[in-house]
Amino acid sequence: MFEKAYQKGLKKVSWMDDNLPDFPHITRGGRWLLSKEGHWTGGFFIGLLWLRYLEAPDEIQKGRILHWIGRIEKRTADNKTHDMGFLFGPSCAFGYRITGNETLFKMARCGADNMMDLFNERSGFILAWDEKGYEGTSIVDTAMNIPLMLWVAEKTGDNKMTETAITAADSILAHNVRPDGSTYHTVVWDEKGHVRGGTHQGYSNESCWSRGQAWALYGFSNMYRYTGDEKYLKASKKLAEYFWEHLDHHFLPRWDFIFQNNDDQPLDCSAAGIGASGMLLLSENLRLLDGAESGIWRERAEAILRALIENALYEEIDKYGIIGKVTVDYPRRSGILESSMYGDYYFMEALYRLKFAGNAEKLGLLY
Repeated sequence: MFEKAYQKGLKKVSWMDDNLPDFPHITRGGRWLLSKEGHWTGGFFIGLLWLRYLEAPDEIQKGRILHWIGRIEKRTADNKTHDMGFLFGPSCAFGYRITGNETLFKMARCGADNMMDLFNERSGFILAWDEKGYEGTSIVDTAMNIPLMLWVAEKTGDNKMTETAITAADSILAHNVRPDGSTYHTVVWDEKGHVRGGTHQGYSNESCWSRGQAWALYGFSNMYRYTGDEKYLKASKKLAEYFWEHLDHHFLPRWDFIFQNNDDQPLDCSAAGIGASGMLLLSENLRLLDGAESGIWRERAEAILRALIENALYEEIDKYGIIGKVTVDYPRRSGILESSMYGDYYFMEALYRLKFAGNAEKLGLLY
């Protein structure tokens, strides 16, 4: 089942590469909205192309991928958004590990430097967006981007970047993660040190937006992978437990966990794919520490992926993406039960993790 779905997904990737002139972002009515410079999701499309390349490497295909990467190069000067890990992780860090192409490392390094520009020393947070209306706003999604800083810092010996990355991750852990293992999507801080939690895409400040929870469980599992610090392993397990316990009866998440079994509320299958991939990373982190617990997380990830295949895998090659039933931003009625590039990428990444479970060399290529 899983291998068949993976191969089917790769066929959709080939169709998108052959038929879309610009970067796919999200769908509207099943048709992709495109971006010339990749928006914040261009790295995921390139990541999908790398997954296809690993299945059957050839120089022509590599050249096409490098061409796509060239189209996001101007984003190396963008120090106004935290999304650098999303942009340059699945594209450049992943690609560098595959090819050793130094240009890709240089681009990833620029992305890490851009996040340094957004770091606020007094609060300990990385600003989500440096633009009017979002002053002092950080978001839990940044936990996914911080590992890019750690990877670059390890290769360059930049101790200040390492310290900044850890401080930013610890601030998210302290202020976005609630005692019960759920998360605030946003944290707003001021120069006096006052911090308050809230949401931007969830139902309410005190509910739990499911995709934010998925970003957090994956992000802290990846923080453990890059640092070996047990507090991040402990955090990722707690976050994953909450995620698992609040799935609906099909093992899929509603767009906000406050609606756990409310069939009148839309699913967010992108959160499912992100969560499953994060659980498989957690399983690998636990493999040598606790084999039984590692197996539990793998089984849970398999249950989520099975549900995605049965309920959300595409039927038509030229409509939607690899998976549908993604809710992008319900409060603003944007992208309700559509497809998204991050939903497609993490679904396929999860299947890749499952396919190569226990293979450190293959899994080590991923950002």
